[in-house]
Amino acid sequence: MLFRKKPSKNKFEFKFSTEMLAVSVDDTAQTALELIRSSKLTGNIFYCYVTDKEGKLVGVVPIRKLITAYKETKVSDIMVRNPIRLTADSTTDTALEYFLFYKFIAFPVVDEHGKLVGIARANDFIEDSMALEEKTEHERDDLLKIIGIQLEEFRKPTIFKSTFLRFPYLLFNISSGLICAFITKLFNRTIDEFIFIAFFITIILGLAESIGTQAVTVTLSYLDKTIKLRRLVLYEVAVGAKMGLLCGGLLYLVSFFWIGNHSFSLTLSLTILLTLITASFLGCSLPILFKKIGANPAHASCPLVLAIADIISLTSYFSLGTYFLRA
Repeated sequence: MLFRKKPSKNKFEFKFSTEMLAVSVDDTAQTALELIRSSKLTGNIFYCYVTDKEGKLVGVVPIRKLITAYKETKVSDIMVRNPIRLTADSTTDTALEYFLFYKFIAFPVVDEHGKLVGIARANDFIEDSMALEEKTEHERDDLLKIIGIQLEEFRKPTIFKSTFLRFPYLLFNISSGLICAFITKLFNRTIDEFIFIAFFITIILGLAESIGTQAVTVTLSYLDKTIKLRRLVLYEVAVGAKMGLLCGGLLYLVSFFWIGNHSFSLTLSLTILLTLITASFLGCSLPILFKKIGANPAHASCPLVLAIADIISLTSYFSLGTYFLRA
């Protein structure tokens, strides 16, 4: 049984060929070899696939086994049963993972009923891999910029070059740190009077930075896709609000049993709620804004988002604390 059709491409961008060699489970090695000799399939043939009467894949026979087998040997006696297979709705990433992990030249492709519909060959994925490499490098560049590292640093790394590329990003941390220090000084009377307010500063800033980084990463992954960005912002803000309620409620209980001050526990929980909502909004809106004005969205990520989130969070924390604790 020969199949000769043009390569197929489904909606998931997974490419496979329907040009393959398949024999019945009741055929002999001689029948299979005669089929190979009479075939006009293009390219090298490495595997002969075995199907049952319904066309379902039941095995695979390497061509070298057919050549060395006795003529009357049934393919069912020399085939590899239940071979590793891909499905027609597999993604390109899944197929590439199979080739990298199993090191096979080709994989059979079956439909949802297990019927053989084609083969995925390694050669067909070389071109896709080259295209994906360029895309992956761009995405890697954006990911590294989130943490303040540029891809050029990995091409020809030197101490001077690495320092020069990273230092501008650290300026955001220095600037935000100085501003936060100034804000802390403005509320030194509150801190002196209620020293326990300083215990939770690192938790608030840590939560702000974590949720901000998550929102930036999600936004950068969706910027080139056909989705409504306004809906994405609202979604991330809603996620931030729910996490703010959870984290704020948890820390309310912890701080109340520890400090025993309802006003402070309320201040802490409200600050966390406001912080996570603000960080989620900034993590989504700033990359979108940068893209609209023609700038690289990755530059709007960390540490710029984190610097703004830290300043807003600390100001809110001390302001609410001063209001509630002195009320």
